[in-house]
Amino acid sequence: MTVAYREETPAGWTDAVAQTWSLDEADGGWRLSGDCPTCAHPSETSVVRVTAAPGALPPRVVHEVLKVLVVCDCTADHEGRPAGLTGCGRAGYLELRDES
Repeated sequence: MTVAYREETPAGWTDAVAQTWSLDEADGGWRLSGDCPTCAHPSETSVVRVTAAPGALPPRVVHEVLKVLVVCDCTADHEGRPAGLTGCGRAGYLELRDES
């Protein structure tokens, strides 16, 4: 059975992502990857780390909490998905701690 496309954050979705997805360093940031808790298809979200604009003063906070939008971007078909989009529509905000 295919999960229909719906833009929402189901109860427990973000907690499931936090518990089951992997977080790997990538060029200039991180890559979160795992199976979508709703449709169970593989998905990933890239996060780019921006430290400072050229010429800006260095940041005062060394350890920062980043609120990141994590979305299902699977390539499987989902009924009702608008053209040009990927995923099943489920998404949520995850907090990452930048301790670099």
